[in-house]
Amino acid sequence: MRGAVERHYRLRQDRAVIGTEAVRALTPEDHRQAFATAMTALLAEFNAYLDREGADPVADQVGYRQHALWLSPEELAEMIGELRAAIAPRLAHRPSPERTQYLLSPIHFPVEVSQREAGRSPAAGPDQETGT
Repeated sequence: MRGAVERHYRLRQDRAVIGTEAVRALTPEDHRQAFATAMTALLAEFNAYLDREGADPVADQVGYRQHALWLSPEELAEMIGELRAAIAPRLAHRPSPERTQYLLSPIHFPVEVSQREAGRSPAAGPDQETGT
């Protein structure tokens, strides 16, 4: 319209990596901004999926869950290693007729719990599930 150009931007997943040293240099405000940007991109991707004709969250096995885990630093490092071991080999998969690209966004950070919750047994800990 009147010479205006409409542009659409999309995050290139292969370039969406911040190095360890750069992360160490971030201030709390930088982390807030980076997380908000990541969540905005994730929300935009999910909305684009839902807006596609024929989108079927059940058939596509769409999931969005949160699990509150009680982990020691060693257990957290072990879990992260296990997730990397499960995910990394699949990053090399190339497009093919039988493959659909999925967006996987692992997010983990410690949450503050009340003293009352901290005294509960791990089996009674919260397990928050949202989604399909």
